[in-house]
Amino acid sequence: MLKQLELPPLQERRKINRLVMFYKVAEGLVPAIQATNYLKPARVKRQIKAKQYSDCDTLNIIDKQVINNDRGFVVKNSNSNQYKNSFFVKTIIEWNHLDSRVVHAETVEGFKSALHFD
Repeated sequence: MLKQLELPPLQERRKINRLVMFYKVAEGLVPAIQATNYLKPARVKRQIKAKQYSDCDTLNIIDKQVINNDRGFVVKNSNSNQYKNSFFVKTIIEWNHLDSRVVHAETVEGFKSALHFD
């Protein structure tokens, strides 16, 4: 049915919506959430590409440290599974994996279209 409607899987749609919300927070477009309270910019380091396998889900220790753009943020340490799966921790890791051309989009619509081509 997803193929007939040309929709991506639900997991992918949720990821895109999380990243769009995160973009709005990082740009200051959400007045209720101050970005400075939750986001700490990361120092620019060398880029590391973690191996991605499409047929299995792994928890790679390097995956949390990867920053592929110059607008990356620090991932806070977490001891509980609830916090590891919270919005900011989960989305910062996904944000840090994006290319620089995606995170430097001028508008929300430009960010969305860049995400679909990534």
